Order: sequence, then structure tokens, then C-alpha cells
Amino acid sequence: MKVFVNLPELSEDKEELENRVANFHATLLVEKINQLNINDKSKKKILDLILKECNR
Repeated sequence: MKVFVNLPELSEDKEELENRVANFHATLLVEKINQLNINDKSKKKILDLILKECNR
């Protein structure tokens, strides 16, 4: 898949793009975790471990 992005020039617009991409990635991550065939407690544990790793 090819994706073309017109990169913004203003710093405010760059920050907004960065936030939207981060939001997109977070949404995909949560959806993938929800699709796992495990109980909710295990899903929460996986998410907590991911968040802990991200905050290093």
C-alpha cells in the first residue's frame, strides 16, 4: 500500500498531524488487543505492559 501525505509547513499543523497519527496507531493497537481470543483481564494486562514499555 502506498500512502501520500502532504506534510504541513506550520509547526501547529505538524503537531496536529503527529497527534492524529498517534491517535490512529493507538486505535489500531486497542482494536488488535480486543480481537485477541483471551479474557478481558489478560487484555488489560497486555495493554498495561505496553503502556509501561512506552513510558520508559
